[in-house]
Amino acid sequence: MNDPGLVAALDALHVAFGGYLARLRETWAAVPDDGAGSDVARLLAGVGMAPVASDDDRAAFAKAVDAMTTADGRFARLGDVLALDVGERLVVAAAWWADADPQLAVVLGCAHDDGGRRYASASLLRLVLAPFDVAVPPALPPDGALVRGGVVEDGAGPDRPLRLTPTALRVLAGLPPLATPQPSEEPVPRHAEPAERLALRLAADPRAVLLRGPRGAGGHALARAVAALLGRPAVEDARPAPELRLLARLEAALPVVEAARLEELAWAPGDGALLAYGGPADAPYGAHVVELRRPDPAARRAHWTAALRAAGFAEAAAADGAARLGARFAFAEEEIDRAVASAALDAAWAGRTPALDDVWQAARRQPEHELNRVASLVAPAFTLDDLVLPPDVRAQLDEVVAHVALQDVVLDDWGFRRRLPRGQGVAVLFGGPSGTGKTLAAEAVAAALGQDLYRIDLSSVVSKYIGETEKNLAVAFDEAERAAAVLFFDECDSLFGKRTEQHDAHDRWANLEVNYLLQRVETFTGLVILATNRRAALDEAFLRRLRFSIRFELPDAELRRELWRRAFPGAAPTDDLDLDALAAGELAGGPIQQAALSAAFLAAMDGAAVGPAHVDRALRREYEKLGKAWSAR
Repeated sequence: MNDPGLVAALDALHVAFGGYLARLRETWAAVPDDGAGSDVARLLAGVGMAPVASDDDRAAFAKAVDAMTTADGRFARLGDVLALDVGERLVVAAAWWADADPQLAVVLGCAHDDGGRRYASASLLRLVLAPFDVAVPPALPPDGALVRGGVVEDGAGPDRPLRLTPTALRVLAGLPPLATPQPSEEPVPRHAEPAERLALRLAADPRAVLLRGPRGAGGHALARAVAALLGRPAVEDARPAPELRLLARLEAALPVVEAARLEELAWAPGDGALLAYGGPADAPYGAHVVELRRPDPAARRAHWTAALRAAGFAEAAAADGAARLGARFAFAEEEIDRAVASAALDAAWAGRTPALDDVWQAARRQPEHELNRVASLVAPAFTLDDLVLPPDVRAQLDEVVAHVALQDVVLDDWGFRRRLPRGQGVAVLFGGPSGTGKTLAAEAVAAALGQDLYRIDLSSVVSKYIGETEKNLAVAFDEAERAAAVLFFDECDSLFGKRTEQHDAHDRWANLEVNYLLQRVETFTGLVILATNRRAALDEAFLRRLRFSIRFELPDAELRRELWRRAFPGAAPTDDLDLDALAAGELAGGPIQQAALSAAFLAAMDGAAVGPAHVDRALRREYEKLGKAWSAR
């Protein structure tokens, strides 16, 4: 069924074009047919012709325009919402009917005196509507109501076609906007209250709102929930800004975009409701900001429980798994659902029912984090049992593992989380001379926890540009927290060094970096391991924030003997090695392993088993590297 406003507008166009073509025909007819040159004379007679309208035409045109402006329907609503004047409404109608009515297209070709130009143009409409005191600009400006409002496509000059945008065509045709398919899952419970508040505010005061928070805060899901409450489809595609603006002003849809598009959109207060979602550092560009947080451990635990039960886990297993997973992975609800679904697929591929270990491994694979930009993934090659350490150091490492693995018991079940607004994470310092096993211990702890270990890459983190180092560190901590990864700062004194008196701008910004680290370590909820052989160079404020400070000393003779025993794999041939004699040399575990490796290569070159001579030559080189005097034993 045709829209009544568009039908009335077509009547007005009939009058205007009819009068213009009749006047043009009269002008041409007045030129006598005197043979050669008469066609040229007729053509020249029409140049500069000022169209006129009879009283009957004016009355008919006014009646049609009155019907157009008072009619109900899609065309009238579009004109009212965008505050279009009569000329702009007739431009829209002409562009519509040029495609919808083949006869009007023929009329437009005749009016252009070019059968191939069957379209409306600004110059033609300006000419035929002038007798009715209706103004049409010679070209539609990009900041005008029609182009900026998303009705007419940009770039139409005076003689170029006026085309309606795809969105405007669907609106006038009564078709729903092409919206992004919505997920079928139930809304997230924690979004219910903020979504209702946002929907009420946007209904009363339509504007752009930026839902800003760390990854996993659920801004995207919250935006979809608001769209559902408003009863509008969420449009999340990359259509041009004017078309998004049109849908928003007509309340036909709710644009949902990434924060990166806000600058391009240049959304004004009168452009309607729009929701953007982004990270903590995204600029609002005029949008109202709503700060979001990731779901707390209790909310994560509840969603893990529901997801595991839905996947077929027994109640007890689901509760146990949800407690561990919720305390360790700072996932949003949709990430939890994806991890459980991935585990179910993996188990089905293997022909068995999913187990909690499948879910844990799927959760480790789930995060698409940015840690690789600022850190290197270290694949642990050692377990705690592989380390040769004094009993007290091994006991402290076991405690570190327990403090992370049992967070759900102590912090959640026993209520300590409420007493610790800060310091919920575990910060550990490994101090001691080089080669004493600090890096191996970090690997072994991560392996015991079943978590990924990321070594911070100082070349990627530290920047000469002001503020960039803090941004890179924020990425490292935020993504490690979300992905339950262990952060490892080797040679940490380069970042965690003592603050100094401020003598210049460099000192001030260096101190700001340390201040940021102090705050972020305190609010970090995961495990961060710092390693240094210069403990005295660390800022005292860091030491106060440590959960553990473990000293790695040079091994005694008994430990050195065990290190030498383990230095040669079982498949390596050895010949008459005196472990007690080798243990007499005061070396750390790192140099011992290096000496064993060098001795093995020397033996392989000789085509023999590793003997005392090979070890002596390797040890001499290790002592030279360390700047120590060597005396053969």
